[in-house]
Amino acid sequence: MNRSELVKAVADRAGGDEAVARRHVDALFEAVMEAVSAGERVVVTGFGAFDRSARPARSARNPRTGAPVEVPAALVPTFRFGQTFRNRVARSTAPAEAAPPGDSAPPVEAAPAEAAPAVDDAPDRPKKPKKGKKASAKKAPAKAPKKGKKAAAAGPAPKKKGGKAKAGAKSAK
Repeated sequence: MNRSELVKAVADRAGGDEAVARRHVDALFEAVMEAVSAGERVVVTGFGAFDRSARPARSARNPRTGAPVEVPAALVPTFRFGQTFRNRVARSTAPAEAAPPGDSAPPVEAAPAEAAPAVDDAPDRPKKPKKGKKASAKKAPAKAPKKGKKAAAAGPAPKKKGGKAKAGAKSAK
């Protein structure tokens, strides 16, 4: 769910206009960000707590070069979810099967699965070529070679005439 989908869901649940719901959602986010930036802890009972924590300076390594890099200290936002939120997520069976609010029915258990199908039932798919090897003959026809570095690597270029021969060929035309 993105921000606009959240606004639509709030408008539907509150029975109001989407413009009003957008202002309310934006105001909520702004209030939480301002409070956490100021060092306050924002606690929404049952949902979770927004907080700010200090990350100390440390030394790390550049993965490409392996050179040591100093990472400065930073203040980062954190979120710790509440017990009600945790229980709701643990109770859900799949993201697509979200229960409406107030519905406390236990999740439906799936029927036991049958034995896995035999290998012969699998659809025939072309195998992917291994790295470093060319694909099989099912490739599209080759295009005409282009001029440049790639064309030189593709195969030998036609022999060029010497400078004087070129000039002579042009003047003969």
